Amino acid sequence: MFGKKRRLFRPQIKPRRTGKIGNLLKKLLSLAILVFLIYLFFFSSYFLVSEIYIAEENIDNMALGEEIKAGAKKGIGKNIIFLDTDELNTKIFGSFPQLQNLQIEKDYPKSLKISFTEFPLAANVNNEAPNLKKSYIINSMGYAIEEDLKSTTLPTITIKSAEPLNTANPIIEAQKLNYILNAKTYFEEKFGMKVKEILYKPQAREVHLITEKNFAIWLDIQKSAEDQLKKLKKALVKLNIFNDPLLYIDLRIAGGNGDKIIYKRR
Repeated sequence: MFGKKRRLFRPQIKPRRTGKIGNLLKKLLSLAILVFLIYLFFFSSYFLVSEIYIAEENIDNMALGEEIKAGAKKGIGKNIIFLDTDELNTKIFGSFPQLQNLQIEKDYPKSLKISFTEFPLAANVNNEAPNLKKSYIINSMGYAIEEDLKSTTLPTITIKSAEPLNTANPIIEAQKLNYILNAKTYFEEKFGMKVKEILYKPQAREVHLITEKNFAIWLDIQKSAEDQLKKLKKALVKLNIFNDPLLYIDLRIAGGNGDKIIYKRR
């Protein structure tokens, strides 16, 4: 009687349906969020570019800034998330030779911020061609930035040409412009005499520094300006450039020892 074991019967508990409902709600919520994000990113106007502005805009860069903004208007109405600002930057940068740097940044949710710097202005240029005289202000890359204007703080370079200068290209190549300006500075520093004007002859490859004493220093742009002017420095023991009535001093021709100079009095 006591040797028999009793069998225990455990009632089967059915799983609650609440777990399935919870998982279904999570999936529906995730789907709703996904649909909302797709709509937000792809179909709503929330991320469409509606504003373009210049960082650190001031009275000096306002005019150029407006031109750059006009070039960037292709981005208006585009989805800022997928907008290729590098491509837009490249197209605009190539249209403005006065720009040294240009950066277009996304300012979420719907703005583009433009930052830029310009090459510094370097010189006034007077172009004398048959039946035409024009004046320009060029930057350090040699491009004409202003027309029919002159700066009182910049050196003046005169170019005589058979045809009017083509302003679509650099009026003076950057390397040659740098040579001309450095030659002027070196002469003024070493001789204590101002250069009031510069005559540049591209075909002859000559630079004439017109001094405040109204005589010209002739330089060969293919040779070092510093080396040519050092010849003049050595000649000061015999040639008084400060008091003699000179017309020009030609430093282009090298003699046997490289120190030969030619000059003409008035």
